Amino acid sequence: MKNIISKRLKGLMAEHKITVRELSKRLSISEKSLSLKINGRCDWLYEEMIFVIKQFGFSEVKEVFPELYNFVLEVG
Repeated sequence: MKNIISKRLKGLMAEHKITVRELSKRLSISEKSLSLKINGRCDWLYEEMIFVIKQFGFSEVKEVFPELYNFVLEVG
């Protein structure tokens, strides 16, 4: 599968001043695991994506993970 970098999530993290360390603690995963997910080297679990979306006050996957959302639409 293609490495899909979560650029929108990176932007939101910078905008809200949330570090990989902080978000990984909230998700109860390692910093390395989160970094791999953000950089498209490891798959996100659905539950993790929903948690992240809610952390930023959104309700739809495409609002925080548009790159992943669009990829699924293209191959689906």
